[in-house]
Amino acid sequence: MNIVNNRSDMAINSVNVALGAILFAAPWLFGFGHEAWASLNARLSGGIVILLALLAVLHTHDWEEWLNVIAGLWIIGAPWMLWFDDVPAARWIHVIVGFCIVAIAAFELYRLYHAPDGTSAQRRRTR
Repeated sequence: MNIVNNRSDMAINSVNVALGAILFAAPWLFGFGHEAWASLNARLSGGIVILLALLAVLHTHDWEEWLNVIAGLWIIGAPWMLWFDDVPAARWIHVIVGFCIVAIAAFELYRLYHAPDGTSAQRRRTR
């Protein structure tokens, strides 16, 4: 279990909180609140992303970033798995926010395991 805490992690986790909040509010902001599955998925997935980001504000663990990858992949695929791909606003907000979440989590995992400043070895020793 790798742990990292610094200002850049706070900024990255703040972006994840914002992405989760956008997804949570998307049914009302983008007008697909009448679509049951799209609206429910946006609220639940947005809430999960916010919760994971707030947990990561306290201490960044590698397992939180892996959960962000899973959540982001679910968010990207949800329009097709829950059959709301015919609602363009819902589909695109899910795909864009999900992609951003996966990209941020991948960047964080890279920093945890392959930091070019040599701190990744130190982080791995803290397991």
